[in-house]
Amino acid sequence: VYGVGTTRTLRVHWVLNELSLPYRTVEVHPRSEFALSDDYKGINPSGKVPSITIGETALTESAAICLYLADRYGLGSSTEMVESINRAKIYQWSLFAMTELDAHTLYTLFKHGGKLAKVYGESKVASKCAREGFETQIIKLEDELNGGKAYLVNNTFSVADILMGTCLQFALNLVLDTPVKVPRNCTRYLSDLKLREEFNKAYEL
Repeated sequence: VYGVGTTRTLRVHWVLNELSLPYRTVEVHPRSEFALSDDYKGINPSGKVPSITIGETALTESAAICLYLADRYGLGSSTEMVESINRAKIYQWSLFAMTELDAHTLYTLFKHGGKLAKVYGESKVASKCAREGFETQIIKLEDELNGGKAYLVNNTFSVADILMGTCLQFALNLVLDTPVKVPRNCTRYLSDLKLREEFNKAYEL
């Protein structure tokens, strides 16, 4: 596994820990000299982390890596047949986390209103739209977690919880003049996920 130090790398280490799979970590940080080197771009042409090599094959994109590992080795309802509605719901929540929360809103806010503004350029308009987008979309998750629901699919821990949990962690980690508003059910859900030993092993790394 190539990559440490971000919530996107965290999720890959977390799923590997949940599956009790042996692996080796290469401590590559985003935008580091090695990440931008030709050697690393032979693994991931974008120069981003995380990446993973399995034998001679390289995989990139944190969610794709996590979904592949959950499907191949069996995590929660990912063990069910492909026609299972529970598997469909895992993909539903995973894609919601990656598109509506991670890339579309949080990463945009990070790039134009947080630490990465010095790299990508500060933009109050982009930051405002991203914040409003997150605070609108997060209501879907907040409503889903009503009643103390512990996990998103089939009352069973799954890769969807890893992807969603790391998005919420990302939101709370953002260093901004005004913190992102993460509602009560979501913060309770994340707090419970963070009690897992496998999360803490990944987080320490």
